[in-house]
Amino acid sequence: MNPLSELWQTRLVANVACDVFTPPAVKATIVFLHGMDGNTLVDNEVWSQEALKASVSIIAPHGEGEVFADQPLDHTTAPYCWWLDAGEMPIAKSSSTTRIPISPEAWLIDQLQPDLQESGLPYFLVGYEVGGQGALRVAYRHARKFPIVAAIAPKVDLHNIFGLGTSLDRLFSSAEMVRQQEATVWLNPLLRPNHQLILCDPAHDFCFPGCQTLLTKLSSTGCPHEVSLETTPGSQWNSGTLWNCELNAAAKRIFAFLGRFT
Repeated sequence: MNPLSELWQTRLVANVACDVFTPPAVKATIVFLHGMDGNTLVDNEVWSQEALKASVSIIAPHGEGEVFADQPLDHTTAPYCWWLDAGEMPIAKSSSTTRIPISPEAWLIDQLQPDLQESGLPYFLVGYEVGGQGALRVAYRHARKFPIVAAIAPKVDLHNIFGLGTSLDRLFSSAEMVRQQEATVWLNPLLRPNHQLILCDPAHDFCFPGCQTLLTKLSSTGCPHEVSLETTPGSQWNSGTLWNCELNAAAKRIFAFLGRFT
């Protein structure tokens, strides 16, 4: 059991259920966007230890459905959230709040970011897999609101998922429509996040090809970025252990990167 689990709690943040890690004397905040499996870092000992040492809070919104852990990826049951300006963020129902449909991106920009800015503390957008794609996309489209972003194995080629029976098939009518929503399309060298870090294991064939495409565009357009393409120690790609291995291996690099801005 994670000895720091008491620092995690699930509560509403901007009317959305979030897993929140709160260390003493918070100096900065990470907004963590989960991947296709819905894992939010809750009770993750490696990230909890790093966040505690750095005095960084973590806000991990539940993008859609119930968050669960230690279950295999299933295209029919996973609590997908693509972190796009499409679909609906699960706003909590309450007697004092009218539930108006809002997309995940709109929620991040219009409801969560103003609260983060009002706190006066540095804040960062971080995501894993499709959450990494979402973090980059939001930062590319709203660079002034999210000027510092980090992505772990971002699934930037979302169009390759179209047709597999996920909610993308209901949100869009073709793979090309999905491609037009991807982070790579929205990259503007004249209006980009000030700092971005991209991490991916070259053996991660679900995400690495798209990362290569994005990194080529970043380099060709002269966009400053930091990148680490290293094999994840201890990963077993066919045994279902990748999620924790990849995220845990990235933790120190992520906090070292973000530590320059706190």
